[in-house]
Amino acid sequence: MAGAAGSYKSEKFIMRRRTFFNSSNGLSCEKVNKLAFGTDNRLFAGTDKGLFVLKNKKFSQIYSGKLTGKISALRFVDDCLLAAQNNSIFGIKNGVLKHLRTFESDIVDIIYARNAVWVLTKERLVCSDKELKNDKINRNLEGGLGICMAVSDDDMYVVTEDYISLIHGKRNEWKNIIPQFSSMPESRIYSVDFDENGFLRLGTESGAVIYDNASRWIGADQVNCLPKNPVYKTVWDKCGGAYFATDIGVAYLKNGYTKYFSAERWVPDNKINDIAVSDDGSVLYAATDYGISEIKAEYTTLSDKAAYYEELIEKYHIRRGFTANRELDGYDIENGSVHISDNDGLWTGCYVAAESFRYAVTGSKDALKRARRGMNSMLFLTSISGIPGFTARAVRYPGEKNFSDGDKEWSLSPDKSCEWKGETSSDEITGHFFGLSIYYDLCANSSEKKKISAALCGMMDHIIRNDYRLVDKDGLPTTWACWNPELLNHSEKWFSEKGINSLELLGYLKVCHHISGDEQYSRLYNEFIKKHHYILNVMSHKIKDAHTCHIDDNLAFIASLTYLRLEDNAVYRSAVLCGMEDHWRYELPERQPMFSFIHAAFTGRDSDIADGIQSLREIPYDLVHYKMDNSGRKDLVWDNEQEAWHEPPQVKYALPYDEVNVHRPDCGSFGIDSQGGGAQDPTVYLLPYWIGRYFGIISED
Repeated sequence: MAGAAGSYKSEKFIMRRRTFFNSSNGLSCEKVNKLAFGTDNRLFAGTDKGLFVLKNKKFSQIYSGKLTGKISALRFVDDCLLAAQNNSIFGIKNGVLKHLRTFESDIVDIIYARNAVWVLTKERLVCSDKELKNDKINRNLEGGLGICMAVSDDDMYVVTEDYISLIHGKRNEWKNIIPQFSSMPESRIYSVDFDENGFLRLGTESGAVIYDNASRWIGADQVNCLPKNPVYKTVWDKCGGAYFATDIGVAYLKNGYTKYFSAERWVPDNKINDIAVSDDGSVLYAATDYGISEIKAEYTTLSDKAAYYEELIEKYHIRRGFTANRELDGYDIENGSVHISDNDGLWTGCYVAAESFRYAVTGSKDALKRARRGMNSMLFLTSISGIPGFTARAVRYPGEKNFSDGDKEWSLSPDKSCEWKGETSSDEITGHFFGLSIYYDLCANSSEKKKISAALCGMMDHIIRNDYRLVDKDGLPTTWACWNPELLNHSEKWFSEKGINSLELLGYLKVCHHISGDEQYSRLYNEFIKKHHYILNVMSHKIKDAHTCHIDDNLAFIASLTYLRLEDNAVYRSAVLCGMEDHWRYELPERQPMFSFIHAAFTGRDSDIADGIQSLREIPYDLVHYKMDNSGRKDLVWDNEQEAWHEPPQVKYALPYDEVNVHRPDCGSFGIDSQGGGAQDPTVYLLPYWIGRYFGIISED
C-alpha cells in the first residue's frame, strides 16, 4: 500500500500565529479601547491612560504630557490622526500634536466620510470640515445618549439609547426608527457600520444583525453563520472577510464559515473592545482590557508544518529518548521541562511509528536516527523490571521529579540505577507492539530485529504463561491488562474491553509469528479465532458510551493498524474492518485525523479523509494548553446523551482544532473548556500525517 498515488495533494493553506502585547512590551496601560492603522501600517492604540504606537514589535506612549486620559475614539483623516480624549479632539500630523476642538459632552465616535468629519458626542451630532471649524450639521440627539454612528456616501445613522436615527430632508431633521413601531432588534446596540452593499451592519447584545435600510432585519436566526453572542464592533478586510468583536473573542466570517479566536490561545481576554485588520486580512489586531493580540496569517503546506513540528518535538519533548508532553510554568514553552508520563512506552511508540513511516517515505537519515532512539528507549522499558516479559510504564532517575517518593507503583531497578513504574496496562503493551513492529518492518537492521523479536515475544510469553494477564512484582495481575478468554467472553464486568482487547491479542500473536516464525503463536492465533471466537468479538468492538471515554478509541485504531498490516486472510480482515467501520462512523464527530487515515488506508474509501485533512490544517503551531472558555458560545450544539453515563453534557460536534486545546486521541476532541497547563507533544500531528503519506492518502508531489 505504501507509495500509492495520493488521493489528497497538499496545497497551501492559511495558518496563524499570535503575539500578545501588554506591559511587558511597552503597553503600560493594558486596557485598550480603540485601535487605528496609520497610512504606513503603524498601529495606534487608545487606552484608558493615553495613546500608544507599535514600532519594532514594541509599544511606546506618545504625547504623554497631554494625552493622559481615556482615548474614546481614533480616526485617520487622510494623514492626520484624530484622537478623542474626554470631550476634546486632538490632531496628530507629521509628529505634531494639536488641540482642535472641545465639545460640551464626551466624544463617542469620529468618522471621516463625504469629505467631512462626523463627531458623535453623548448629546450631539456634529458634521464639520477637516479642521473642525465650520459645521454643516450640529444637532442635539433624540432618544437618549449617543452610542455609535455610521456614515456612507448615501446614508447615515446614529444609535442612541432608545432609537436608531438618521438625518432627513433639506433641513437635516431627525427621522427615528423606534422598537415599538418597527422590527428593529430590541436588544442593546453597540455598533453600526455600512458594508460594501450599503446595508447597515449592527452589533447587538443578541449578536450580529443586518438591516436593509427599509424594513428587513436579518440576524443569526435567519443566517446561521452570523455570531449569536454580543457583538461590539464589526470591521472588514478587502478580501471578503468580516471580523466581529464579541464577548467570546474575535469571530471571523468568510465564505459562509465562522471561526472564533478566543482566550487565552488567541486573545488576552474574551471580551474584545476593538479590532483593526489589514486590507488583505493577513494581520488582525484585537484590543482587550488586558492588552492587544496580533494574529498573523501565513500560507504553508502540510509538509512544511510537519517539518516545523519535527523541530519542536526535538527541542521540547524528548526525555532520555522518550517522547512526552511538556510541563510549563505559565504559557512560555521555554520555561518548562519534560517529565515522566503515565505511559511513556505508548506515546514513545506512537512517535517511533511516525518516524518509521517518515523514514520509509523519505529515506531521511534523521527520521531513522530519531526512530532508533525511541526504539531503544522502548526496549529498555521491556527489561528494566527484571521480571521476564513484564514491561514498565516509565522510568525515573535520582534527581528527577518525585524520585523515591514512596509511591507503591514505583520500584527500584535490579541494578539500583533508577525506579520503574508497574501496574502496566494494555495501553503500554499495545503501544509497544504498534511502534516496535512498524520499526521492525521499516527501519530495523538484523541486530535490531533480533532484539525487537526477543522483547515482543518475551512480552507475549509472559502473557501466555500468566493466563493472558500481566502479573506485577507482587504476583497479582495488573488492573487493566486482561486478554483472558474466560473473563472477556463470559464476565459482564469486562464488557467494555471485550472487543478491543480481543483485537489487541490477535494483533500481538500475529506480530510474534511474523517476527519470530514460531508456530506456537500461529496455533494460538487460530485457537483464539475459532475456539474463543475473538474474530467475532472484534466485529463490533466499540461500546457506544456517549463519547465519554476515549482511551479505547486510540487503542482500537492503532491495534487495527498493527493487525491489518500483517493479516492477508480476507475473511479475518473483513471481520476487523466491520469493527473499524462501526467504530469510525461513531467517531466521525471528533474529526480525528489518525482515525480517518487509518480507516481510509484499509478501506480504500479516500472520500472519507476530508475531515482528517482539515483537522491537520487546524492544529495550531502553538501546542501549549491554555486556559480556554468556549462554553459561553451561543453557536454550540449540545448533547445530553452523556447523562445516561453519569457524565455532564458535551458538544455534539468537535470544535475546530485551533479553537480548543489539542489533545491526544485518548482524550477525545469534545473538550471545549480547559484550565490549561503544559504543552502537547506534536505526535498528535506527525503520526496521522506520516500514516497518510505512507499509505498514499496524502501526496506532497
